[in-house]
Amino acid sequence: MGTYLDDLWNDLEQTWDLAMTVNDLAEEERSDVGKAWDGHFKPSELVDVGRTESELQGAAAPTKVYCTNIYGLQFNGETKYWIPFRHGDIDLAKFTED
Repeated sequence: MGTYLDDLWNDLEQTWDLAMTVNDLAEEERSDVGKAWDGHFKPSELVDVGRTESELQGAAAPTKVYCTNIYGLQFNGETKYWIPFRHGDIDLAKFTED
């Protein structure tokens, strides 16, 4: 694998690790988005607090958390788990540069 792909993979793994800090909690705790935000996500250096808070759209706590990399976490109300999503672009040309 090239450096660019390795970096993308590492970013995704970091985002998954952050999700798991909350997903490993009991359902009652992990489904409280306010506590997840204040207690786990907001203090994390991986989280883009400014962007996340700017996209709240009137909600008390975010159900979508943006990370400083191209990934983020979104709360799935049906399963009560936080799952990664991609909010940034992938540069396909960089796959061939490595």
